[in-house]
Amino acid sequence: MVKNYFLKMFAGIAFLGLLTACNTTSDPTESIPNPDDGPPPKKVLTKVSSNNVSQEEYITAAGSGDLQTAVSKDEFASGSAYFTGTVTYTNNNITKVKYVSSASSSLVYEFNIVPDATGKRIYNASSTATGATPSVSVVSDYAFTYNATTNKLTKILEKRKEGGISAYNRFIDYSFVYNGDNVIQVVCSKGILDINGNPNMTTAVVSKYSFQNYDAQKSPYSTLPSVYFITRSLMNPANFYKISPNNPTSMFIELPSPATPVNTAQSYSYDNQGYVTVEKNQNLTFTYKNL
Repeated sequence: MVKNYFLKMFAGIAFLGLLTACNTTSDPTESIPNPDDGPPPKKVLTKVSSNNVSQEEYITAAGSGDLQTAVSKDEFASGSAYFTGTVTYTNNNITKVKYVSSASSSLVYEFNIVPDATGKRIYNASSTATGATPSVSVVSDYAFTYNATTNKLTKILEKRKEGGISAYNRFIDYSFVYNGDNVIQVVCSKGILDINGNPNMTTAVVSKYSFQNYDAQKSPYSTLPSVYFITRSLMNPANFYKISPNNPTSMFIELPSPATPVNTAQSYSYDNQGYVTVEKNQNLTFTYKNL
């Protein structure tokens, strides 16, 4: 009897357990977490402002993010003059950038670019800087040198026709120094070509642009094509840090005597994706759009 009693009791417990399992209203999928939204969207820089006044603007194509037009301060003119840079593409590669200033006294710069096979680097280029008269205009040809192992840009040699002369008579040699992938110095040597058209370095006057102590965060300018910033930097080498993937925390510019060297410090705030949102020392604000 005792044995039969326990058998009936265990059978009853098992039956109750079966009923409980069958009568549950819980959806088994509720325990599966919702899928995430995937990686955050890529961003592209659209504006740099200082005290709510626009300093740089970048207009890009919807979807692709290809740079179409860029507006930047004309550092060669007084007041609030600005350059508008218009970018032209051939087979998805930048082949021309033309800069027109709002100041009538400034030169009009037009760069014609031959990309290499990858489309990401400049094979060679030429430019015209056109002024009101031939005597202030400049025609330039550029030869680009890259490190065969790292593919980094190491040198640009610019041969120039200045003062309305039909032959190349001057040069600028841009030599690049890196720390990792970041440009930490550009040495610009300006001088006279010899009778064979080669740089006579004994005539050179040297300027140095040093970009120091980079952070490990994303440069706002790395969201835009480096080819554009190379052309802009050939107008003003102080911009060459913009082809680096990270952000310098100081810049030291040494121009020929009697100019006084200038040291500028930078300090940044970032968003949760590592993009710079504010440069605190110059009170710059960076605005992006999602691609």
